[in-house]
Amino acid sequence: MSTRKQVTATTSTLARVNQTAIIEALRNTGALSRQQLGVITGLSPATINRLTSTLIDEGLVVAAGQEPSTGGRPSVLLRYAGGTRLVASIQLRADMASGVLVDFDGKIVFRRDVAFGPRLLAPQAVDEDARARDQQARLDKTLELFDFLIATAETMGTPCLAVGVAVPGVVQHPEGVVGRMPELGWTDVPLGRLLRERTGLPIVVENDANALAYGELHRGAGRGLSSLVALFLENGLGAGIITNGELHRGARAEAGEIGYLLMERSSLDRSYSEYGDLEDRIGSIALTRRARERSIPIPAKGVLTAEDVFELAGRGNADAREMADEILDMVALAVAAMVIILDPELVVVGSSFVGSADTVIPGIQERLRGRIIRVPRLEAATHRNDAVLIGAAELAAAEVNGFAYVAY
Repeated sequence: MSTRKQVTATTSTLARVNQTAIIEALRNTGALSRQQLGVITGLSPATINRLTSTLIDEGLVVAAGQEPSTGGRPSVLLRYAGGTRLVASIQLRADMASGVLVDFDGKIVFRRDVAFGPRLLAPQAVDEDARARDQQARLDKTLELFDFLIATAETMGTPCLAVGVAVPGVVQHPEGVVGRMPELGWTDVPLGRLLRERTGLPIVVENDANALAYGELHRGAGRGLSSLVALFLENGLGAGIITNGELHRGARAEAGEIGYLLMERSSLDRSYSEYGDLEDRIGSIALTRRARERSIPIPAKGVLTAEDVFELAGRGNADAREMADEILDMVALAVAAMVIILDPELVVVGSSFVGSADTVIPGIQERLRGRIIRVPRLEAATHRNDAVLIGAAELAAAEVNGFAYVAY
């Protein structure tokens, strides 16, 4: 007879879960009385009084006036003190690094973008030394942005409490080692260690699609849900998965790497290393190659993304419209696979699709209707182009607050 170890919660863990419930209620609703907090969270008056006193002592919650009196003693209103606390958030892209300072209410108070310049893509035309210098230059600019954000928070009088970094690659936790990132030309970069050597602050390094999913769960369309999938298509392609209210990374942190989905029988005739089958059809490198074959204009940045294709299609370019339909077909197939396997409550579509949400999301729904058991709710990322940055900031804030959530 086999026995299964029961998962139990310590008193401190339970307190953290209940504190998280209080903070989330205040973040989502605004100032509340202790009685109102009890109604929303289901916690007893004694528990509410004890935990709010602790949160006030820690500076996480402050008094915010009183409720209007109805004859008795007016109740004190409490609010989350998010505006006085900052985290830094960085998103690495193929051509740039974006950095922001975000308060604990989710408001961006400072922004700085650093251009990387075009990546050296053609191995036959570039020697390895030049390629290594290019990769190191991108890393150096990332570290400089990291230092600059922390220093800026100090000058603003609200020191940075943690940093979240979103990257287009698989991240090994908790070390923060980033695997292959074709967009940047990096492989097995110990980014977490490199950042921790520069500061004593908590550092969170996360895959960009996972950051998007986490941000939507706590700051976007996924509030109150326990499951969702966030589709992220930019230069590459990935998906962030939320199950039971938590990020699902898989055994090797490779869950959601949907760029490697095999799309048809002919996919079995090829071998994929740097790019998977789906990404080799609708990633920026593939789209740029096909655009040149069809004489579609390439932007000055040197690569064509899905967003560019939809924009050209909207202007009436017939070849771009055909490519846009092909992209939608491929994305619909990927969404169908995820929905059938995961059965999420919501699918969020982010990044390159955001600007074309009015046509892209209905296009996906139309392709799936009648072809899978149930077409899920689909929505554009709430914070649009900042969705990944907000998600990385949420992950950093969770490190500071010690948030704990109950699995459903």
